[in-house]
Amino acid sequence: LNEAIDGIQVVVIPAGVPRKVPRDDLFDTNAPIVRDLAAAIGCVSPTVHILVISNPVNTTIPIVASTLQKAGIYNPA
Repeated sequence: LNEAIDGIQVVVIPAGVPRKVPRDDLFDTNAPIVRDLAAAIGCVSPTVHILVISNPVNTTIPIVASTLQKAGIYNPA
């Protein structure tokens, strides 16, 4: 993963399962995927622009923000 994201400028995270499962199951599956990708991005490409399109979006975006804040590289600008 680190090699794949090294030097990139934009990353789109469409990770997870289709929205054909209950919302709680969707979160339980997608949240760790999004968190782990955000952590890897934070370590390897801290200036990258991140687009999150993983459902439920209203909970996966805060996971990315929190993960980047913990890494000390959160920049919403």
